[in-house]
Formats: sequence, C-alpha cells, structure tokens
Amino acid sequence: MSPVQPQDQQEAIPDQDEAQHEDGPSQDSVQQEETEQVETFFSTMNHRFSDIRLDDDNGIPTQDFLDSCYAIVPVLDKLGSTVFAPVKMDFVGNIKKIHQKLVSDPESFPTMQSIVLHEVQTDMAQVRNSATEALLWLRRGLKFLKEFLSEINAGEQDIQGALNNAYGKTLRRYHGWVVRGVFALALRAAPSYESFTAALVSREGSQLKEGFTSGMHRDLGIYLPAMEKQLGILDALYEEYNLESDEVV
Repeated sequence: MSPVQPQDQQEAIPDQDEAQHEDGPSQDSVQQEETEQVETFFSTMNHRFSDIRLDDDNGIPTQDFLDSCYAIVPVLDKLGSTVFAPVKMDFVGNIKKIHQKLVSDPESFPTMQSIVLHEVQTDMAQVRNSATEALLWLRRGLKFLKEFLSEINAGEQDIQGALNNAYGKTLRRYHGWVVRGVFALALRAAPSYESFTAALVSREGSQLKEGFTSGMHRDLGIYLPAMEKQLGILDALYEEYNLESDEVV
C-alpha cells in the first residue's frame, strides 16, 4: 500500500472551526440564539399591522385592519385598565362602528378606502356616527399609541412623559378641558417603566433577560413602520376628500 501523502493527511484533519461545528455550536452562537428567542407582546400578537398585505392600489383590507386594531387594545390595559378605561371604550367603540359597516355588505367593503368612498358618494361621510367619523377618531387613537410606542422604542423610560408627549402630538388639540382632565388623571396613574415592560412579555420574567430590550426594539422596528404606513395612506385619503375636522369634544 502506498504511503499517505502529506496533502491527504491535511485533508483528513478537520480545521479548528470545523471541529467546533461538529462538536456543537459555540458559546457565542448559543447566547445569540437565546437572545433571539425572547418574545414580546408585539411578536406574539394574533394580528399585526406588519402582517397586512395591501392590494395593488394600496387598499387596506378591512377585516385585517380592524383585527389589528383590536389586537393593540391590550396595550391600554397594560397602561392601566381602570384609568384608561374611557380611552379604551372610545377606541373599541370606533372599531365596532366600522365593523358594523363592513358586515352590512362585506363584498362592497373589502378595503378601508371602499367604506370611506362609499360614504362620500352617498353624502354620509360627515354624518354623526358614520364609519368615516369613527375612522377619523380611530386613526387619532392609533397615532397616539404609535407616538407613545415610538418614544419607548427610542429609549424613553419615563412612561408618564412618553404618554404626555404622545398625547400632545396627537389627541390634545381635539379635546376640550373636560376630556383633557380625564387624560391628565390617567397620565398621573401611569405605571413605571419596569411594570409596563413586565406586561409586554409572553412569559413571566422574560423582561429580566438580557435580550428583552433588543427583542422589543426588533419587534417594534417591524410593527411601527407598517402601522405608520397604513395611517399615512388613510391620512392622504381624508385630506383628498377634505374629511378632516378640527371639532373639539
């Protein structure tokens, strides 16, 4: 038998990286895998704006949009189920009004835009309690939540401050002094950052893991842009048909 050539010997001996791969993943890869497995409320939601597929004309599927709106409601509970009850009631009430419009003729209202355009054409858009009015206020509520979550995603840990900033940018201009007072009470009862983030985990104690913060940034980094895009589409629709209102409640 001929002797083994040096080149054959070199090929027969795996290098260090290959040996580590065969023995198992490195400690760094294990740590990275554990970090990636930290799930948050925004990665375990049943319906997400980031999962919605728009049609060719940027049409927003009605049922998918409403389901995603329902899915974000628990955030209000996590901020304080009692003090934010009036906000939640208004938010859910507007979703229900739009849903009632949808179920009245599902085939005619496949997208959010189709509902608004139908009410524009039938002179119902600016009628009290119309679906268009409900969407007007639902959009404002969604913008409030988006701004708040954007503050948290940017690193703000003062929950009361983040809520106050979001309120000032979105809802405050449409509220009279009575409603502003209700919000002021709710803001003063806002939870601590630790309590709020503890409510955003799928498993108790996950907020204490090293990868929780990066996981929350990862999930919000996917969720918020999709939410913002769809709100922008609806904003443009309301501007085009002059459906915005400065009325104060």
